[in-house]
Amino acid sequence: MYSAVFAQHKVYGAEAFGVTLPQNFERTIGLNDYATLQFESKSPKPNAYGFLIFEHKDELKLAQANLDIIDYTLNSIEPYTAREGFKYIKKPYIAYERGFNYAYTEFETSDEELGHIYFLQTVIETKDYIYQIIQYCGFNEKEIMKNDFVNIVNSFKVDE
Repeated sequence: MYSAVFAQHKVYGAEAFGVTLPQNFERTIGLNDYATLQFESKSPKPNAYGFLIFEHKDELKLAQANLDIIDYTLNSIEPYTAREGFKYIKKPYIAYERGFNYAYTEFETSDEELGHIYFLQTVIETKDYIYQIIQYCGFNEKEIMKNDFVNIVNSFKVDE
């Protein structure tokens, strides 16, 4: 006769988080299949887009992705580095703000089909999760949109 004992594990879902979208932005769909939140600017703002993805650190460990926040940042933008005209504006750097580790990078791509695009990527590390916010717009609109992009990132909070 066999006897089996199964260990019980509590599995927690995502922590409650929030970001505030500026006036003239709205939620949308179709930008990224893995995103929890997708948004875009509305007129009169220039076309700008963004999305937020989160991953549980335990799941990253299961996938044997032992990445620090900079490695995670570099790994997550790898598909963009293959695009024509990829160039860093600011290489990834870390800041500790509002109780979390943040990694920021800015880069651009330029090709005939998609045009010249500016990207701001922010990775936020909380106790149990990694959040990634990617925002982008036409390169010529970078100076107009960057303040909104930074405000979205700065509005990130985890409800406790």
